[in-house]
Amino acid sequence: MAAGCVIFDFDGVIADTEALHLECYNSVLAAFADRVGRIIHISPQQYLRNYMVYGNREAFAHILSDAGIAADDSLLDELCGHKDQIFAGQLGGVLSPLPGVRELVEHLQARGVHRGICSGARRDEIVPLLTAFGLERHFPVIVSIDDVRRSKPEPEGYNKAFDLLNIRADGSLARQRSVVFEDTAGGAAAAHAAGLKVIGVATTSSLREVRQWADQAVASLADVNLNELNHLLTA
Repeated sequence: MAAGCVIFDFDGVIADTEALHLECYNSVLAAFADRVGRIIHISPQQYLRNYMVYGNREAFAHILSDAGIAADDSLLDELCGHKDQIFAGQLGGVLSPLPGVRELVEHLQARGVHRGICSGARRDEIVPLLTAFGLERHFPVIVSIDDVRRSKPEPEGYNKAFDLLNIRADGSLARQRSVVFEDTAGGAAAAHAAGLKVIGVATTSSLREVRQWADQAVASLADVNLNELNHLLTA
């Protein structure tokens, strides 16, 4: 019988980096205030509601558009490059994965469950942290913002991650038995559009909010019921 795989979002699911991303966005916007014509500051609520699901380029484009500012490709390139530099300089402060991550991936590995990552972050942001956490070997498939043309909430990334895992599993995986761990509504929409189940993680939202867009909700990966997860992957 075909079984499912497990695909993880990265920021806010494996690594506690969402607040760091917001800090970097605001640092860049402040540094480029003269270029864009005004000071723009994104609140945590605005970031969570409107921008967190996107990769850097899409986020900056939406931030500027919402502020009534036209942005050409050259400006977006500069904004993204500046944020990449700031973010890379701060990665050393992220010392460990979020609660429950290590135990969950080790459980999945012991059961032979295929695992991957689908993230709106860049590969250069994901791999160094996985290596620092000692988790890189657990994720043979990583689909980053570098690997897709249309990022979340579009399903391209999750479709690609599933397809790559299915190749590794010799075509034995079933979409309807596969599970995604996500911390955003937009990411969950992408996973659902790819035909995958979603367990929402309340890293950046309340459990009540997460239950509105996820098939199941947990406060953290430490709260995942492993027996129920095993059933989802095989039922």
